[in-house]
Amino acid sequence: MKRIRPGISCGAIAALLFGSVMLAGCSYTTMPRNVPAITGLDTVSLSGVFVTIANAEKDFNEYVVLTPEKDDSGFRANRNAWSGKLVESLARELAKRGAQVRSKAPVKLSLSLPEIIFIECKTEYQFSVKVNVSSSKGWSKTYDGTAGMSRYRVANMAAEADPLAGEALAEAVKAMLGDAEFLAQLAEKK
Repeated sequence: MKRIRPGISCGAIAALLFGSVMLAGCSYTTMPRNVPAITGLDTVSLSGVFVTIANAEKDFNEYVVLTPEKDDSGFRANRNAWSGKLVESLARELAKRGAQVRSKAPVKLSLSLPEIIFIECKTEYQFSVKVNVSSSKGWSKTYDGTAGMSRYRVANMAAEADPLAGEALAEAVKAMLGDAEFLAQLAEKK
């Protein structure tokens, strides 16, 4: 571990800065501006699949992102905006695998984010999301996505929050694409 001065590690300074910002009552609205592409599941072919993907979140308000203990994490989030990024990411990934994503298709998937949590572990910071997917065929399932970053590499958590949030959404999309039950919902063809 790098030391800046004798006895003080970079991680300790980062934790001190993050803690002081949170204790000061400051909050940061985080937005996953870029959801990374999914790798490792490129063998799935969805050629001939026609699907509509919709944002089921209707609340445009910002709310407090809680910790697992239900405390205020110091972050705020707009579920509608996060869900919109999730819709874009899933549509991109389905299209990349050959699916036709259209506004009117026989199968409609609706996505919502009932939970966004910020976790502060001993060694890392994490965003964790729960994504509810429901189909026009009456099927629904919840998927989890979690992304973490070493506490010792973070100098300013507010600057790292947006990319970390995008990674958490990408992990949820990866969980969907790796689930045979999810892929079966796309089977109805035009």
